Amino acid sequence: VVNEQTAYQIPGNSHTARQAAAELQYTALTGDSSYKENAIRALSWATYMVDTDGKNRYPQDDNWLTDGYGDYVRHYLRAFAAMPTLAPADEDHILSSTAIIQFAEYKNSPHKKIIFGEQPTANVIVRYTPSVKKGQEVLRLTSKPSSILFNTKPAREMVNDAATEGFRWQPLAIGGLLFINRINAHEIVVME
Repeated sequence: VVNEQTAYQIPGNSHTARQAAAELQYTALTGDSSYKENAIRALSWATYMVDTDGKNRYPQDDNWLTDGYGDYVRHYLRAFAAMPTLAPADEDHILSSTAIIQFAEYKNSPHKKIIFGEQPTANVIVRYTPSVKKGQEVLRLTSKPSSILFNTKPAREMVNDAATEGFRWQPLAIGGLLFINRINAHEIVVME
């Protein structure tokens, strides 16, 4: 684990999670997995530093009110983006995007109906709008979608050609990963 500061020599969740995310990003970029196991253990350790009511706690029972709330969660998101198999397998999530996601709506969002065009759509897993029309996303899904729409038109399933617009599905033991490659799409709808 990693100490929070030089002046505060206490192992902390935020710095530990940041180090772990950086190690997983390194693994993803280089293929060198020598840091992977420790990174996963560090992420697990960091979760124990959050109290049952969501407060970030330290071994001496101190609250940490700065980066423990703003940065801590982002480090997990970066870790999930670098190693998508760490993301929860029983939920649907956008794990990473090369663009800012301006709007995202998931099927099981409480008190919301997903509207596509003017009509509610019951069989939508997720609908999102990126800030730019060209980019890539990775989603962790509980099951393979039946179709993906780019700007209301069906997207094509890609084999391995990253230069074309479309999607690719990678099955996992539970659910799988959906890789989206957009060239000219500003609204993406993933259907059950």
